[in-house]
Amino acid sequence: MRERFFCTVMDGVRAMLPAGLWYRVSPVYCLAEGADTDASDFTASERLILDAVNAHGGRCELADIESLFGAKNPGPSLADLVKRGLLIADAEAVRRAGDKTIQKVALTITPAEALIQADKNKRALRQSAVLRVLAELGTASVADICYFTGATRDAVKALEKKGFVSISRQEVYRRPDYDRGEERPLPTLNADQERAYEGVRALLDTGTPQAALLFGVTGSGKTTIYIRLIDDVLRAGKSAILLVPEIALTPQMLQTFSGYFGDRVAVLHSSLSMGERYDEWKRIRSGDARLVIGTRSAIFAPVSDLGIVILDEEQEDTYKSDSTPRYHAKDVAKYLCAHSGATLLLGSATPDVCSRYYAETGRYHFFRLPGRYNAMALPEVRIADLRQEVKAGNHGSISSILKEEIQENLDRGEQTILFLNRRGASKMVTCMDCGHTYKCPNCTASLTYHSVGDRLVCHYCGHVQRLDRVCPECGGEFAFVGAGTQKIVEELGELFPGTEVLRMDTDSVAPVGSHRTLFEKFRSQRIPILVGTQMVTKGLNFENVTLVGVLSADQSLYAGDYRAGERTFSLITQVIGRSGRFSKPGRAVIQTFTPKNEIIRQAARQDYDSFYRGEIALRELTGTPPFADLFVLTAAGTDESAVLRCCRDVRDTMRREIRALPGAKVLGPAPLPVAKVGGVWRYRVTVVCPEGREIRRAVGQTLLSCNNNRNYRGVSLYADFDPID
Repeated sequence: MRERFFCTVMDGVRAMLPAGLWYRVSPVYCLAEGADTDASDFTASERLILDAVNAHGGRCELADIESLFGAKNPGPSLADLVKRGLLIADAEAVRRAGDKTIQKVALTITPAEALIQADKNKRALRQSAVLRVLAELGTASVADICYFTGATRDAVKALEKKGFVSISRQEVYRRPDYDRGEERPLPTLNADQERAYEGVRALLDTGTPQAALLFGVTGSGKTTIYIRLIDDVLRAGKSAILLVPEIALTPQMLQTFSGYFGDRVAVLHSSLSMGERYDEWKRIRSGDARLVIGTRSAIFAPVSDLGIVILDEEQEDTYKSDSTPRYHAKDVAKYLCAHSGATLLLGSATPDVCSRYYAETGRYHFFRLPGRYNAMALPEVRIADLRQEVKAGNHGSISSILKEEIQENLDRGEQTILFLNRRGASKMVTCMDCGHTYKCPNCTASLTYHSVGDRLVCHYCGHVQRLDRVCPECGGEFAFVGAGTQKIVEELGELFPGTEVLRMDTDSVAPVGSHRTLFEKFRSQRIPILVGTQMVTKGLNFENVTLVGVLSADQSLYAGDYRAGERTFSLITQVIGRSGRFSKPGRAVIQTFTPKNEIIRQAARQDYDSFYRGEIALRELTGTPPFADLFVLTAAGTDESAVLRCCRDVRDTMRREIRALPGAKVLGPAPLPVAKVGGVWRYRVTVVCPEGREIRRAVGQTLLSCNNNRNYRGVSLYADFDPID
């Protein structure tokens, strides 16, 4: 990681290990030797502190003392006790997440002897009850014994003093809460699945590093193949890692895979508590869990005898970290598989263009699932021309075609998913008279209007302010431009009065605590319409969903980077695939201002092959991945001129370093799409050239040189290999 992702060894270690394993330095106060704590001249605060230290065995953390004082500051009293020589201030390293233990009680005598003692102890009824329960169970937790018998902990301790029982501490794991699936037999495969499964199985049997791409249309049953392959790996005594691109997909995957593999499944992602993540990590390290399911950081799970790594929806940008270390889970997986003789399986309905090229050129093995698992047809797709809608007087976000389809679904009692990758109510607020717009004071970005709370929010730095009643420049009226998910919900309320609509974006997920809660509500209560951002586009199986609407297909198509077309095709294809996955036929509507755009038409036909042929030809023509590699060096700082000077120095240095490399070029400096975020200016230099040790060495030396240059104080420079934007 240090060599490939331009980070320090410590950065790599921090990414690999759970936060609970790290230590923090905690202030502690110890009772001085010979200190007289029985004197009567202590204040109430000092007496409270001394009692706390005594209760903790003469050594107490500051945090425990502060908890006794609430809002009151114990500092002056502590300082006085230290000054008087009664306490000694110290510090110790404390693990951020300690091991969770419970007290266990067990018989030290035979069950027959326990029953005899229970009959003898007729006066001590609770002690007798404890002995009778233990005579039957042998051992149990102290908490359970007290709950079922009504005994107190003192009664259990009394039995320990008599020598009838022993009390010990036993470590227990904090397990994440998710729906465990019912035990079930392995799934059967159709002919296409069987061919793909046997092909990957043959790679596993070689015992050498292998990589394969599994390309299957949405609903083709890729997960079923994963299950069979993982079962083979676990039966061989090896371990497996299954990565998913979104935390929202883990509950569904956990429910499915726990039905086949029970407690051998562990989960790792950032939404777990520190203790849960630490304990899952320990279960994996000990071998209690052999299948790891999680997001990109789960690739660092401490598995032994790795047999297979599976990246589901391998094309997703979320597998790439956008903070130090800027690793891609796919790159780490390749390294792990190469060093453990394991197989890497990449699965997708819309494979990354580079992955498809590597499969075509023989770098990866290639397997294909051409049809849906249950032989259902792919959704019937209609394209709605928003230009014609505007001409007809419809200025809303729901076209007449989509409105008719939604009404048809409502009449049949079927469900609809509407996709729009923009939260809030409106992208921008502008004055109709003078054209004034609200800009973030900390960023070079417009504020997004949120109708809930009538506020303007910056989605980059979090700045919030109230919306004025009239334009602060001229007193004119406002126009709201570019609908977001909140606005769509309002429009649906006007078009379909009384119809319940569920909204799913980061604003709506936060109050309920998880994606799972909203998805389960949509499923169990059969809410007619779900409006969501990218969270609803992939990996979801809802039996009653028969209609999908893509509200703004153009939104990501003209984003300005070379992956814009690929992202748009993938998003549209994936979300359309949520429709008609079971017995009911599916339909989809794509709304666009450019209905003749070839990428949109290919997505409507679910024609990945045509899209790939056009896209790979364009990549070769423009010299972008997979035909070249990109190294991006980004400078950031509060002084824009210093940032630009640093970037010019970087550009000139890199041009000297790569002048001998054929086809290499250096571009920039250029601002990022949002040049200033949170008061920090960001410019970058892009190096296009073949990947190799020499270019990595040059980038690494440039980073060290500029970050240690006194002329660029306040400017930080970092590098990224093949960034996602």
